[in-house]
Amino acid sequence: MAANFSLRNRILWSAAIVLLVFLSLTGLVLDQAFQRTAEQGIAEKLRIQIYGLLSVTELDQGQILLPEALQEPRFNNPGSGLLALVRDGQGTEVWRSESGITLDLSPQQSERQYQALRPGQDRFAKLESEQLFYLAYKILWLDADERSYEYTFIVMESVDGYETQLTSFRNNLWGWLGLVGVALILVQALVMNWGLRSLSELAKDLEAIESGEQNSLTASYPKELTGVTKNLNVLIASERSQREKYRTTMADLAHSIKTPLAILKNAANDMPADLQRGEGVKSLIDEQVSRMDEIVGYQLERARTSRSSVIKRSIDVEPVMKKLQLALQKVYPDTAFSTAVETSTFFGDERDFMEILGNLIDNACKYGRSTVALSSKSLEGGTLIVVVEDDGPGIPKTKRKGVLERGARMDSRAPGQGIGLAVVLEIVDRYGGDITIDESTLGGARISIRFS
Repeated sequence: MAANFSLRNRILWSAAIVLLVFLSLTGLVLDQAFQRTAEQGIAEKLRIQIYGLLSVTELDQGQILLPEALQEPRFNNPGSGLLALVRDGQGTEVWRSESGITLDLSPQQSERQYQALRPGQDRFAKLESEQLFYLAYKILWLDADERSYEYTFIVMESVDGYETQLTSFRNNLWGWLGLVGVALILVQALVMNWGLRSLSELAKDLEAIESGEQNSLTASYPKELTGVTKNLNVLIASERSQREKYRTTMADLAHSIKTPLAILKNAANDMPADLQRGEGVKSLIDEQVSRMDEIVGYQLERARTSRSSVIKRSIDVEPVMKKLQLALQKVYPDTAFSTAVETSTFFGDERDFMEILGNLIDNACKYGRSTVALSSKSLEGGTLIVVVEDDGPGIPKTKRKGVLERGARMDSRAPGQGIGLAVVLEIVDRYGGDITIDESTLGGARISIRFS
């Protein structure tokens, strides 16, 4: 079943199927063995009955003589299920017990069943037409004048007792095999739980490591899991070392950038008012340096935090969008912006929202020809949709998934490192949102962000 079965269920089902096949084959073998044993027992009883008939048989002038009342009472009672008859060498019936008065056997049956025997031979079989077991025994009888006569003694018994015995045996057999199968499956389940307990403990220890309750796998595991746990500990230690190195590098980078930014900000404050168009340039430099300082502080905070925490604050979308638009208008003076912002609110960290929107608008300006359209709206339930469109070449369907990967770029001629959309995807994922890329009415790309 594509359904995902656990390892325990897979082993248990496999063992149950194997056990079912084994018990079924065992039951069939025992059933066949019982049938053969029961039939052999019937054949021996019938042979004894023939010997009993031979002991009371006499030959007078070539004629068989048997007592009117036999020692076995069932031979004397019609419908008793046990009957006997005697046929001569030509297959003609010469004697029949009182119990077989109603039995009608055709000459063809006689020839087919008994005529092929030689003196001293017997044959045991089942007469399907009458539902009887029979044993036929041929003898060669010599009289006082040394004349020989062939006779076939046939004893028959109803299959009713045999079938009753066989049905009772089968009910007991399959009943006990069923109970044994259930018991073995339960034992197998208990043994499996005991044997796989180490895997459950390993899973719990991994959850404890993930939640920060312990640092490594320290429990005593079976020999078969020692190699796995050892490699997992090595992997965990390597991941922590790599993560710590990444945080350290980010912290060092942020710390290194902070100093020149402070110098740049101070230099802007000391710049004469009439230099480089006076206070306008000073204001621009001061604004952008402050923005860069905020970005560095934001990235430094992310580097210091082991697990991202989303601070739920109510952020008005329109002022943030206007602020980014004005800033990027100075970088891309030839780009025309259009904004359609309904009353909408973002719930989260403002720096995260600016990081998302800033990357999207920057890409739209970079790859668009002359126009960038911004829009946002809030739906019922607090859902926010932000859309950024451009009139550039767009993103083909075959590449829309790839551009979200870190380092992926569609146009190597434009400056950049190809990580903007990857950063956007990472932040959006932390907020439980999703990104959709399709074609804009302007002719370029249309990127929609949905925050639920």
